[in-house]
Amino acid sequence: MKHEAGEKQGLKRRVYWSGVVALALLMTACLPGGGKVPQDPLLRSLERKSGLIVYIGADGNIYTIDQGGGNQTAVTTDAGSADGKVDAYQFPTWSPDAQKLAFAKVSRTSGGAVETARVYTAERDGTGLVEAYVSDKQFPIYLYWSPDSQRLSFLTSAAAGGMMLQVVPAQGGEALVLDAGAPYYWTWAPDGQSILVHVGGATKSQPRARLSFLSINGEVIEEGLALRPTEFQAPAWSPDGNQLLLAAETEDGDRAFMLTDSSGGPKSVLKLLDGSIAFGWSPDSKRVAYITGNSDQQLTIGPLTVLDPEKPAEAKTTVQDDVFAFFWSPDGQEVAFFVPRVIRPTPEPNQSGQPQQILLLQLHVLDVKSGESREVTTFLPTREFVNVLPYFDQYQLSTTIWSPDSKNVVLSGYPVGNQPQELGVWVVAASGNLEPRYLTEGPLAFWSWK
Repeated sequence: MKHEAGEKQGLKRRVYWSGVVALALLMTACLPGGGKVPQDPLLRSLERKSGLIVYIGADGNIYTIDQGGGNQTAVTTDAGSADGKVDAYQFPTWSPDAQKLAFAKVSRTSGGAVETARVYTAERDGTGLVEAYVSDKQFPIYLYWSPDSQRLSFLTSAAAGGMMLQVVPAQGGEALVLDAGAPYYWTWAPDGQSILVHVGGATKSQPRARLSFLSINGEVIEEGLALRPTEFQAPAWSPDGNQLLLAAETEDGDRAFMLTDSSGGPKSVLKLLDGSIAFGWSPDSKRVAYITGNSDQQLTIGPLTVLDPEKPAEAKTTVQDDVFAFFWSPDGQEVAFFVPRVIRPTPEPNQSGQPQQILLLQLHVLDVKSGESREVTTFLPTREFVNVLPYFDQYQLSTTIWSPDSKNVVLSGYPVGNQPQELGVWVVAASGNLEPRYLTEGPLAFWSWK
């Protein structure tokens, strides 16, 4: 931080996390682990680089860096504390063509109240910074580029409640309000001319819940689907633009995971549901992965299944563990998924006086062709990374943790091992054969699409 208050805040954060890391390290010393090849400093410079990583730095600014830790660029430089205000950046998001970045800037009072929120776009090298949106009433909570990288859609939340979906040109201009409601999830059509939205949750508990197309080619036109949504979050348009995935009630009133055509007309039932579901297409549109959960769960955590949507009867549950979230590799051959491991109780109580729990995540990678998965690493995630995972089905539409060449993933946290390490941005080989590589301090990072 450039200012004293920011430095104190950063120091407190590092002290807190160092204590948690040490405790997690102590309590996981007996976790099983295979042998891994140590990182070679020479490998950092010689290996072929794939895309760039954007991350939030420890000082609250936005940076980019390559997988070897080189070519670090400060996209912003003004985060910190001054004149009774604290400025910090959030939600770094790559455009699909990997040429631009979008991110939000939040200005708070010293007491923590949000005063102003802004959305910026910039070139990948930090030039061409544009203030695309500013408000003291509506605060951005999620950013999602259009497929052609020319527009930015974003969700805002007001202090009084409610959410609004808006879109603004990447070069700036007047933001267009498309819709409102809560909770709110959406998927862009690959041609960028329309959006499928899921608003309000499940119709059974929220009668006004809906699935609708929003045409945004000029005038905004809404066309509702004759389907009653059930327990799921984000719908998903297939990358080839021909089909949609969603969860809705059948004509018999059953809850079902459905495949529809691009107009929302039901094609087939992929699975009847007892509870919630979260899902995502492979980048080549040939496979679908999904997690199913129980109705009494607040989060969708459960077995992971991969199937050919044209052959749903041949689906086999690939992973029986309680999977928290997953991300497809760019080549569509593997799925990175996370299994939570809660350690409790710890010797030290939290502020409420209760024993403090520690959440560890096991990263696994599934080979979809063989159906075999491998454990890659166990790590202590940052709060910011954990906050993404309950909404991974929406986030996987706008961000990725995979390198463009499908060889590595970027994690935000601390890989548990036998030696003290840093809490920050790490590159992990998907093969599981190399020790994780520490890049820099920071709470959240994503890889570029290209």
